[in-house]
Amino acid sequence: MSTLIVEAKYVIPVRPRGKIIRDGSIVVEDDQIVFVGKRDEARRRFHSDTVIRAERHVVIPGLINAHNHLFQSILKNIGIDMELVSWLRTSIHPTLASFREEDFYVAAKWGLIENIKSGVTTLVENHYGPFGYDWVAKALIESKLKAVLARGIYELNVLLDILKEEPDKALSHVEYLVKKYHGYNNRLWIAVAPMHPYNASKELLLKAKELSDKYGILYHTHTAESKKDQELVVQLHGKTDVELLYELGILSPRYHAVHAVNVSPKEIKLLAKTGAHVIHNPESNMYLGSGIAPIPDYIENNVNVALGTDGAGSNNNNDMIEALRFAVFLHRAARSHPSIITAWDAIEMATINGARALGLEKQIGSLEPGKKADITIIRLDSPHTAPVTDPLGAIVYCANASDVDTVIVNGEIVMENRRVLVFDEEKVKEEAYRTQEEILDRAREKFGATFPYEKFII
Repeated sequence: MSTLIVEAKYVIPVRPRGKIIRDGSIVVEDDQIVFVGKRDEARRRFHSDTVIRAERHVVIPGLINAHNHLFQSILKNIGIDMELVSWLRTSIHPTLASFREEDFYVAAKWGLIENIKSGVTTLVENHYGPFGYDWVAKALIESKLKAVLARGIYELNVLLDILKEEPDKALSHVEYLVKKYHGYNNRLWIAVAPMHPYNASKELLLKAKELSDKYGILYHTHTAESKKDQELVVQLHGKTDVELLYELGILSPRYHAVHAVNVSPKEIKLLAKTGAHVIHNPESNMYLGSGIAPIPDYIENNVNVALGTDGAGSNNNNDMIEALRFAVFLHRAARSHPSIITAWDAIEMATINGARALGLEKQIGSLEPGKKADITIIRLDSPHTAPVTDPLGAIVYCANASDVDTVIVNGEIVMENRRVLVFDEEKVKEEAYRTQEEILDRAREKFGATFPYEKFII
């Protein structure tokens, strides 16, 4: 049995809410937390040759990025200043269709490095299209992070035929992924993910629910993201997303309503009634002008809200520290209320609420004895964070991703002193540069794609 001790100036366990331990320690045996409390007590009770001394740091549970598209990590800013549907059709889809299988491996590794460097220990990777899944799974496994690979499906309302799939064939592939990867090393799980109700027939939506029920897997779908997509779904199905999904019996405690921005008060009640989870992506919603999700209303109605970055094509990064700040500031500005969303609300969205959305709240999401040792250590002695009075405030309102110092998953260090240990960052960086250039060239050649940035560069 191996023992790891983390000593820190502050420990924020998240559970119980509102508790911060000064001069704290976390003791890990193998992959499990066995002690969280005061440093003096830990020193009396435990001994180890492996001690991380974080004297000017705060320790929190590993962050959970509940919605991501890793392939977009090499497509930052290719389609700026556009509305969601136009952005997808003119920028994202032509480039996605220009990936070769192994390109997804490069993009996934680059995005995972960025996630790790912002303190993420678990993420939901919503890959989509008919190709690349085994390469993405390979990168996820190598990263040592916990992950849900949500298998996206486009059936309707997609301009490029190469991205369209026949429902039964796509769902059969979901089953292939379930049988090959679901539960792998207790780190990788599979979800079914029709991309949006306007991209799917009722038949596909219902068959995806049957698959979710058959294997007990999550159902992860973009829901009520923009006003334009709601117009399209009404044209196709006669109802907006949430009412449609409720009528079909799809909403459930395994359903992830990703974005859930443009909803009615009635639809908020339906999400609450069915135990569905909302995945909030504040930066993506702002970037694409999709609107402001009614997060305070979800919280008031006891809807579980988790936090995500979305893809780096619509954020444009994978920075969960930044997402914490925007999850607070956006709603304060929208409601003209200085505490409508608090720092405690934000840290819960990014930890225990994310765990709850994944059905993993008994394993991760807080620093408690008996849970897996998923730990993020953040340095707080830079000019933009120090001196520290309130360590949670320092994380949410002052810190950035560059302050994340060390990341531990299942008791294993995956980043130490800002050095990622699971990938060769410099090598992956060069691969990312080369791969992006090749993809954009193929998109121009195959689909006549043009990108907004090109008209400004001479």
